[in-house]
Amino acid sequence: MTGLECFLDGFQLIRRPGLRRYFIVPCLINAVVLTLLVVLSYSHFDDWVAIIVAWFPDWMSALYWLVWGISLIVLLVLILFVFTFVANIIASPFNAILSIKVEQVLTGSAPVSTVSPWFILPRSVARELGKLRYTLPRLLGLLLITIIPGINTVAPFLWVLFGAWMMSIQYADYAADNNDVSFRELQSRMRARRLDALMFGLPAYLLLTVPVVNLILMPIGVAGGTRFWVERLR
Repeated sequence: MTGLECFLDGFQLIRRPGLRRYFIVPCLINAVVLTLLVVLSYSHFDDWVAIIVAWFPDWMSALYWLVWGISLIVLLVLILFVFTFVANIIASPFNAILSIKVEQVLTGSAPVSTVSPWFILPRSVARELGKLRYTLPRLLGLLLITIIPGINTVAPFLWVLFGAWMMSIQYADYAADNNDVSFRELQSRMRARRLDALMFGLPAYLLLTVPVVNLILMPIGVAGGTRFWVERLR
């Protein structure tokens, strides 16, 4: 299966008997986190856009709408990343369990891990923090590109590519962690399947912006990411 097919299969997997129960908690966590973030963003949105607009040099004021548009894209991407990170931190133990159950359905056996199931919570949270350390330097680099005149014209395209890549890493990582594969090794395997990884992550990233759908995206992504692991990365 291609990366895109693996992601789309996530919609089917979460509807299978035995997996539906693991779908509910991540959706509830998504709903609570997104609601809080929307309320916060609504009250400060204009101020945040103004701050980003101020990063650009004065001579670009003639291109105000272009600058404003780039600033809006950057802000939306940052909000989506914050939402994804916070929701994934809170839901990580439940996502790890969902990934275990999906892999068991797909392969007939549970992941072989040397880590006790009792350590799912601390291990999952530690893994999420590791992904944050991977993300932040690249995020700062993209922010720098966004405010450099000339180069920043390609910034929206780079943000989309980065978002797609991070979505694929995020959702394939649960199965990798359950199989005792390090985050560094997962990156290596995904680079060998770069196009598939981007094709998996692109629809996941775009669906983050769709109301209601983004509430159920996390368990769908975890199920699809586990399928991607089984089909392309094991």
